Amino acid sequence: MSHSTDRIRVHDRMFRPYISQHEIDEMTSRIAASINAAFAGEELTVLVILKGAILFASDLIRKISVPVSIEFTRASSYGNGMTHSGTTRIDGLTGDIAGRNVMIIEDIVDSGTTLRELVKHISGLEPKSITITALLSKPEVHKDSITIDYVGREIAPDFVVGYGMDYAGYGRQLDAIWVVCDDETT
Repeated sequence: MSHSTDRIRVHDRMFRPYISQHEIDEMTSRIAASINAAFAGEELTVLVILKGAILFASDLIRKISVPVSIEFTRASSYGNGMTHSGTTRIDGLTGDIAGRNVMIIEDIVDSGTTLRELVKHISGLEPKSITITALLSKPEVHKDSITIDYVGREIAPDFVVGYGMDYAGYGRQLDAIWVVCDDETT
């Protein structure tokens, strides 16, 4: 991976700056304040969707003041590409969430297909409530309606990388979010 100040190469594609680390911190703080107000006096079980949501979740959880327990699951649909593969796989949810306030933490909501499948699965485990938190949402590509209770920012249907989100397994470690460049000349 190589980069300059205005472009970065991740795997075989070029990306340009999109959302700064400072903007991400502001979004995370705003979401946490809303969660703290909504769940005051309650306990919360956060369900972190691996691998993409790990950085967002770790920053967000540190700003949540209500008691939190953490669970992890893997819900994947992209494979190594930039579009939904058409199948959703959910692995690893092992904790008992019956009767608990469950908050799904997702990095980005594209079509919403993966999230809908996950909500359907979790609903069968009889939680007290299910809320959805996402750093980013692409409403233009949502299939059917989906309610995201807390969202950092809505974006266009461009492909982004960084802050946990990857392209072909690369770029998750970047501390800001980068968007794919239409022109590959730089």
